[in-house]
Amino acid sequence: MSLGHLTIHHDYESGTTVEGTTKYSPAHLALKAHPSWTWSRSADAWLLRSSRHRQSKPYAIADIERVLTEAGYTVEREINDAMPSVEQQETDLAERMDDRVDRLTERAGKQQAKADASRAKAAAVFDSIPFGQPLLVDHYSYKADRNRRDRAWNNFHKSMDEAAYAAQLEGRAEIASHHMGARHNPVTVANRIEKQEADRRRFQRELNGEPAWITETDEHGQPRHRRGIRYPGEERAVYLRREIATLTEQIDYWKGVYAQLQAEGKASTLGPDQVAKGDWVSCNGMWMRVVRVNKKSVTVPNPVFPPPRPGEKEFTQTVTWHKLSGHRTTEQMSPEFAEAYDTPGADRIALRLRCQQ
Repeated sequence: MSLGHLTIHHDYESGTTVEGTTKYSPAHLALKAHPSWTWSRSADAWLLRSSRHRQSKPYAIADIERVLTEAGYTVEREINDAMPSVEQQETDLAERMDDRVDRLTERAGKQQAKADASRAKAAAVFDSIPFGQPLLVDHYSYKADRNRRDRAWNNFHKSMDEAAYAAQLEGRAEIASHHMGARHNPVTVANRIEKQEADRRRFQRELNGEPAWITETDEHGQPRHRRGIRYPGEERAVYLRREIATLTEQIDYWKGVYAQLQAEGKASTLGPDQVAKGDWVSCNGMWMRVVRVNKKSVTVPNPVFPPPRPGEKEFTQTVTWHKLSGHRTTEQMSPEFAEAYDTPGADRIALRLRCQQ
C-alpha cells in the first residue's frame, strides 16, 4: 500500500525539489537524514543542494527516488532541463550577486546598529558609576548594583559579538562584490576552458566506448574475462550527450570572452610563434628563462630550487601560455639580472624584487 504520492520537480530557477511531504512523515525523516537535501522555506519543499540554475542531476534524483520508493511512496518526476543561453546565465548570476551584496550590506548595517545600541546601554551604566567605585557588599543597594553591572557587562560583550558579526557580513559583501570580476579574470577564464575541454573529451571517450575488461560466463557457468570495448547504457548515453552539448556551448562562450580579453590587452597572446628557447617570460611577477617551448606551455627553471652547479641537473616546471604576463628576448633582458639568475646557489625567488628592471 502506497503511503502517498510525491513529485520530484526540476527547473532552472527552482532547482530540484521533492514536493508533497508532510512533517514527521517517513519521507520527511528520510530527506532530513540525507546529506544532499535541505528544507527550503522559500520553495516550501525539500531542495537538492546546489541544484538551482543548472541542469538536473540524474543520479542524485535516482538515488532519492529509490529511497522514497523503498519507504512506501509513489514517486513521479517532472524534469525540465531547458536552460537559457550561457550569456543569459552569466547575466542572471551577476544580478544575483548584486542582490546578495545589497542583502549582506543591509544585514551588516542592522547588525552594527544593534551592536551600537548594546554598547550604548553598557556605557550608560558604566558612565554613571564614579571612577573606582567598588561594590558595597554590606550596603542595602549591593544586589541591585551588582545586577546592574552584570547586565552592563553582558551588553558590552554582546555588543562585541554583534560588531564582529557585522564585520563578517561586511566582509562577505565585499567578497561577493568582486565575484564577477574574479570570474572573468583572464587566467581563470583560460583555466575554465581547459577544464571544460578536458571534461568534454572524457565524456566523448566514454560515449564512444572505452577499452575495459569484460566479464562473461562460459558454457560451464564459470566467469571469463576478456579485453573488449565497454559502451555506456542508453540512460548513461543520454546523460553524456547532454553534458557534451552543454560543455560545447559553454566552451564556445568562454572562448569568445577570452578572445575579447586578448583584444583588450588583458589576456596573454603569447604562444610558440613568439617565444623561443633562451628567451625570458614573466609569470606571477617573476622572470624566468625559457628552457623549452611546447605547443601548450613553456618549460622554465623551478624557482624553488637554486641554479645548478656544473654537472648538476636543472629542476624545471611547465607554465601554460595563458599564465604568462610578459616576454623579453635575451637582448632585452638586463645582463645583471641574467647573471644573477644563473649564479649557482642564488635565491631566484628573491630576484622577483628586480623583475621590473
